[in-house]
Order: sequence, then structure tokens, then C-alpha cells
Amino acid sequence: MLLILTILKFLILGIIFIFILITGIKTIKNMRGIFSFTRRRETSVVVWVFIFAFLTLLAYQSYWQIFINSEYFTKTKSLHDPRPWIVEATTMKGKIYDRNHVDSLLLAGYTQSADGGLPRRFYPLGEATSHLIGYSDVERIGNDITMTIDYELQKCAYEAFGDNKGAVVAIEPATGDVLILVSAPSYHPDSVSVDDAWVRIVQDEENQRLYNRALWGRYPPGSTFKVVVASAAIEKGLDPVWEIGASGYRPPGVRRKRVYDHERASYRKRGLVWRGQGKLDITKALVRSSNAYYAKLGVTVGDSMMHETAFRFGFNQPVAWNISRPELMKGIVAFQSSFPPTENAHELAWSSIGQEKVLATPLQLAMVAAAIANNGVLMKPKLELNEKPQVWQRVVSEETAKKVQKMMREVVWAKGGTAWRMRMKEVEAAGKTGTAEITKIITNEDGSTKKIIVNNAVFISFAPVDNPKIAIAVVAEGAGYGGAAAAPVAKEIYKKAHQLGYFKNDENK
Repeated sequence: MLLILTILKFLILGIIFIFILITGIKTIKNMRGIFSFTRRRETSVVVWVFIFAFLTLLAYQSYWQIFINSEYFTKTKSLHDPRPWIVEATTMKGKIYDRNHVDSLLLAGYTQSADGGLPRRFYPLGEATSHLIGYSDVERIGNDITMTIDYELQKCAYEAFGDNKGAVVAIEPATGDVLILVSAPSYHPDSVSVDDAWVRIVQDEENQRLYNRALWGRYPPGSTFKVVVASAAIEKGLDPVWEIGASGYRPPGVRRKRVYDHERASYRKRGLVWRGQGKLDITKALVRSSNAYYAKLGVTVGDSMMHETAFRFGFNQPVAWNISRPELMKGIVAFQSSFPPTENAHELAWSSIGQEKVLATPLQLAMVAAAIANNGVLMKPKLELNEKPQVWQRVVSEETAKKVQKMMREVVWAKGGTAWRMRMKEVEAAGKTGTAEITKIITNEDGSTKKIIVNNAVFISFAPVDNPKIAIAVVAEGAGYGGAAAAPVAKEIYKKAHQLGYFKNDENK
């Protein structure tokens, strides 16, 4: 279509030029008569109109080039230049391999038409990789590239996620290799070339299939943020034992909303009386995911230390990708996760349990788990397999990280642990569940609206506990409790990883 419009534009300009040339030749003999309208009045009018139009066009082009942003002018001009498009469309594209670099596990390949037509991209995993690979037939990756993504794990994660909305991200803690990057709901890349299918995708506002939730989705992390709070507290030398009663925790100050443990609401629904947790230390409080304890702990740690620790984990700053190719950087821009300044103890208390204004991308949550799994060192996430691993920053001391590792192990394996569904024979995993309350506005058929409270299911994890090879984050929008809805997805991934031999060396110990 662009090529047709370009040809049409030049055809029209050619006709106009020929007309002006013929008119000029006929009237050149009597210039005075033409310009003074004394002779051949019709011809004179035409000539003056074209002179005015030419000067207007010249002034317009000059204005764009001189006064309008030159980069914008260049981009606009390039849209009407068919030459780059023709070169790209007729250039054979490189293959995009998964980390195993075999043709049977291609993430994107190409086919050459038998009749000599343009080569076309094909995407073996379809919807499972569309947010990662893209959908253009004229992708600018000219050479083959081997990515860090694992074909089989990516496929497993997408299938295990089912009909949920949200994302799954998995990282190799020691290298920063991104093994899984799934956003759902998704779309099939081939649908882009089908007009009706593309219209349906664009108009599907409820599912927002083009939205990359793994990198752009910012969610309240819920109780998974307690891992950050625990890290800050241990770094500060805190491990208090507090009595957590049925009345929860009331932050200091006037008219502060109390923070209750989740058991209080569940007991009330069953007509029972919640009598509190009793005495808890930092580990037992994480195992039971006590909101009251960790809200109080965050306030005790203090605003300054909490924000400093969150920043080292990657909050409030751009993601430092370990990427060398500019064409990849444009496609993996990630939104910043935020732990905003807290003006009082009330905001700090609620922020410390992953609510208030705290927001995290699934990528960020995976990096939290990966940093703890890697003994407190956060690696720069990367997608190119041949890039050497790079340290982003040390988040906490090795001693602190090992303590938090054991605490997250207890969340899965200790009695009363909220992630007990993660227990499996294949591998010993550690984790932290999260259930984040969000307000959703529902529009009724009559146009009226109402607010409802829904729970996002969140889960972060790593395995094996003694020598972590994979760190995972799962966020399922409106799916309920993290332990029930998000953790099983991670469990399926670990089982698949076990089949693929990711934990083989640990089994031989």
C-alpha cells in the first residue's frame, strides 16, 4: 500500500510538471502579457496560481526542515521512501534460536516462497513468544541470534498459565539469563497480516493482548514484598519477637488504619473468632505471612533503610539490561517498579506489605527472587546468550541472603507455610506467596459502574534451595490467592526443568 501511494504521488507531481512546462513554452514569448493579465488572461491566471502554489510548498518544506524537530522530519520523510522497505522485505532474515541453538527449537525462522516471492517469518511457539519476538515480516535482525530463552520452559509456562491474565518471568540467578518471558493473554503473530484478526486484537480492550504484562504491567506485589522487608531488617540486625494478637497492628499517629492478618477475615467468614498469631519472630512471621508483623517491622526498619534496600533490589530505577544489540533494546523496554516516598508511618506500614502505592513488574519480582538466590548479588538481566554475565549491584550481604533463603524455604516446607503447594519430590523449592487487593471498576449494562475488590495472585520462588538454578515470578490478575493460583504455575515449570536436566548436578551430590 505504501509503495502504491508513493508511486501515485510521483505520478501526480510528474503530470503537474509536464503541464507547467507546456504552459511555460506556450507563453514564454509574451512574458509581459502573461504577468500583466493584458493578454491571454486564462493562461496568466494558471501560471500565477502555480507560482503561488510552488512558493507555498517551498515555504512549507523549509519550515519543516528549519523550525520543526529534524528527527521528526526525518522519520516522517522515511515513511514515504519505499527504498528501505524494499531492501528489508527482500533481505533474508536471520533465525532466532533458543538457548539450545538447534533448528528444532527455533523461536523465529523464515520461509522462502517457491515462486520467488518475499520471504516470510514463522513463529513455532506462536502466542507463547509473540511479546518477546514480535510480529513483523521485516524485522531488522539480519543475522542469526541465540537468545537465553528456553523453548521448552517458555512453552510450559504459557500452557500452565492457562486462561489467566498476567505474566511469568524466570531468570537464572547466577548469570541473569532470562529463561522465560510470558505475557498473557497473547496473540498469534500471523494474525497481524489478517485484517479482520488484527482489528479484533486491537479492539479487545478487556484483554489488551498487545500489552506486554511481563515488562510493562505494574502490580502491587502484596506479601512477596515481605522478602525485601526481611532483607532490610536482617541487614539492620533486627529479628524481634512480637505478640501478634487479633487486633493486628495500628501504626503510630492519628486515625491510622489497622493492619490485620488474613486469617481474621477467613475466620469471620466461617463464623469463627480469630485470636491472633501469638508470638512470632521474623521467620515464623514470613512462614505465616503475617501482615501485622511485617507492617510493624517495616516501620521499625525505618523509611530511609526501606527505600535504600528497595532501590538496591531494582525499584525506582530503570532496569539495567545486559544487552548489546540496539534493535533488542527497543523491544524490551521495561517500566520502572516503584516504592514511592512514604510521608508517615501509616503509608510505610502498608507499603511494607506490598500495598499502598508500591508497584512492581513481574520482571522486577523475578529479580528479587534471583538476587536472594544468588547470595545477595543481582545480575543484569540478559536475553543474548553469548553476552558475558554482568553484575548489576550487591543487594544485601551474603550472610543476609542465606538467612532469607532459609526463611523462604520454610515458607514451602514448614508446618503452616503458605506455599505448601510447592512441595514436590523432583526438587526442593523456596518461595513466598502474595495476595494483593486491588479495586476494579465494573461497568453494568445500563452504563452504571460499581467498585469491587479482587485479588491478584502473586508468587516468587527459586530452586533448588542449596544451589539455585532458576528464580521465578508469577502474577495472575484477579486469580485469588498466590499460594493457590500462582504457585502451581511455578511448580509445573520446575517439574519441566527437572525433566530437561536443569537440576541434574544437584541430584548427583
